[in-house]
Amino acid sequence: MVGYFIQPQILGSENINTPTVTIAAPIRNRAWILPVYLQHIHTIDYPKERIELLFVVNDSNDKSFDILNKFKKENKHIYKNIRIDLYNRNTPEDKRDVNVRNNFIYDHLSKLRNYIMSKTKTDHLMYIDTDILVQPDIINNLLKHKKDIISGLIWNGHITCPEKPYLYPNIMKLNSKGYFEHIVSNQVKNAPFLSSPTIMEVDLTGAVILLSRKVYKSVKYGFHPQGEDAYFCKMAQDKGFELFCDLSVFSNHIMSPEYLREFLNETKNDCLC
Repeated sequence: MVGYFIQPQILGSENINTPTVTIAAPIRNRAWILPVYLQHIHTIDYPKERIELLFVVNDSNDKSFDILNKFKKENKHIYKNIRIDLYNRNTPEDKRDVNVRNNFIYDHLSKLRNYIMSKTKTDHLMYIDTDILVQPDIINNLLKHKKDIISGLIWNGHITCPEKPYLYPNIMKLNSKGYFEHIVSNQVKNAPFLSSPTIMEVDLTGAVILLSRKVYKSVKYGFHPQGEDAYFCKMAQDKGFELFCDLSVFSNHIMSPEYLREFLNETKNDCLC
């Protein structure tokens, strides 16, 4: 099991004006990736005394809660706060079945995300789903754009289309029929190699997204046949907010234990080069 990095930080007056950020995620049966996920969260290059962590464990029957509590015990003195809540709703497990998602999962996730927003008090809320491994500079890179809603980019096609996962990014546009469709472009395809900020306005995004306080206090999640993010983004636009993605802020979407093993092996080999 991957260990946790513990990096004591010295509190200084230079951080007083640094925005506070809550990093949050609903968590269910993620023991297979949580140590690696937490390692990536912990190496984010941002003052930890300005970061709160909020994890909502729901209907888990693995060691997720124990892993989170171990992390909290080892690092609670470093962060502004680490909160781990239990919110069990006896919801069927998400196995990417359309009927289960429409009848249970999207509504369930909406309630969990709305719960998180109700408990957040910081300047910004950043959702980072637990199967996403972020880069250390993600908060700084997104904050500098001064947008109320801005996401990083991930590819969701590792299972559906493993040879071309970039065909299913987490950014979408609303088409003439009122249906959200994935944005596919050379910039999206080459996102891991972009060296400078590349901002794109979108109609739908999520999974790794930074929200200002005025957004997360006024916009809610709810059921939509294309997912709870679609409901949230539509409501945000209806309230006058614009949505953006910085394509250069790319994170790895680890969609299965098999892909995690492959990713860790590739990372290890890269380090040995």
